Amino acid sequence: MQRLYPNKATPMMKKLLIPLLFMLVALNSFGQYQSDSIQVKKALGTIYLHHGKRLRPNQLLDITYSNPDAYNEMKIARSNYDAGAIFGFAGGFLIGWSIGGAIGGRDFDWNLAAVGAGLTAISIPFSAAFNRHAKKAVKIYNDGLKPVGYYPELRIGVNSNGVGLTMVF
Repeated sequence: MQRLYPNKATPMMKKLLIPLLFMLVALNSFGQYQSDSIQVKKALGTIYLHHGKRLRPNQLLDITYSNPDAYNEMKIARSNYDAGAIFGFAGGFLIGWSIGGAIGGRDFDWNLAAVGAGLTAISIPFSAAFNRHAKKAVKIYNDGLKPVGYYPELRIGVNSNGVGLTMVF
């Protein structure tokens, strides 16, 4: 009895199998590049991530150095961050000093706490300005990145060898 499907691959099958395997390997290899972009996530505030790691403002400034427009925008954001941090720290210290004094047995100093609350309130617009400028810097930086990987274009058409599938890189 003769088998309908022999164990050996026919030349036609080899011609189809090899290009298909090559395409599968080529398409999968393009998915292994990691993007160099910065991600912005909303959590209990705004978080900036690069390769999965959380970035501080000075790290954002360092990363955007390669793009002059993004770097200039990030310098503005960093100055807002620094001003907000100074006012916020001073306000928090004054509020904490008043509460600590009350816990330690002194009278609660309402004037000192009010000044601390005022300084803390002043830090809020600086924080908002930091986030606005940092987001703009990240957008400029990400828009200026070159594409990391590319996908081949598959074309079906007629070529010198007949009808076939062409992969253009």
